[in-house]
Amino acid sequence: MKLVNGNEIINEESLQIELGKIEEATNSFSIKNKVGEGGFGVVYKGILAYGQQIAVKRLSKGSKQGSLEFKNEVVLLAKLQHRNLVRLLGFCLHAEEKILIYEYVANHSLDFFLFG
Repeated sequence: MKLVNGNEIINEESLQIELGKIEEATNSFSIKNKVGEGGFGVVYKGILAYGQQIAVKRLSKGSKQGSLEFKNEVVLLAKLQHRNLVRLLGFCLHAEEKILIYEYVANHSLDFFLFG
């Protein structure tokens, strides 16, 4: 599968980030880096080696979604680009782990502003 990111054509493998890099960015999913939790999993703040802040959504291991469905969702999310949407930067699919990596946006979640 390929998707268009700006003028550049990339495939889903180029969006894949190694689990070790995510663990390093989140200090092994430290509770200190936890910023939220929802029905689909836990969200952590992380900082990549080159300084970029990220939001890491670690999906619940109880999810029935398979690897192919997960990759298809990643491709769809990567195509969505709008100034009011948080951008998907990458993903990790390792054994039972399914992780989405987004740009980090400070100052609460949309849920906070909608429901206070």
